[in-house]
Amino acid sequence: MKKLLMVVLFALVLAACGTKETSDDVNNVPGNNTDDVTQGSPEVKEEKITLYKSDDNAENTVPFDENFDSSEEELVPFIFSKVNEHDVELLDYTMENEDKTLVLNLGDDIYTIQGSAGANMFVETLARSYFENLPELQEVTFLYKGSDEPVLDHMNIGLPYKREDFDM
Repeated sequence: MKKLLMVVLFALVLAACGTKETSDDVNNVPGNNTDDVTQGSPEVKEEKITLYKSDDNAENTVPFDENFDSSEEELVPFIFSKVNEHDVELLDYTMENEDKTLVLNLGDDIYTIQGSAGANMFVETLARSYFENLPELQEVTFLYKGSDEPVLDHMNIGLPYKREDFDM
């Protein structure tokens, strides 16, 4: 009889450990559950995004996936750091025209971009990556140290690259 009583008591303790008290006032209100953090709630900031890089011959761009954690970094500099295959520094950036225009301010290292093919891959990998991940974005403009004066023959400085230029 003692064994049966112990088994029943043990089962009740285990059953009680697996339940949680809920209140209609707190836990059943939509958007007020904090237990779903790993199941897609707003607290989860990491997501997989698609970026572009140049292929082995530097003739075309190819997509690749990268994990992005928005709680740790802003999207624009993150994309720049993952896609930039040159030593070009992003000094700063601005979103303008109701987030339809991204202006990237580049540093002196812009001169490390060699030739038309190098400039084309630099621009295309960045523009495609931004257009892919910022759906409202329509233009990407590059500046050199805050100026829109052209400093490279093979890259538009101060003139926007448009979404339709990349069939996106």
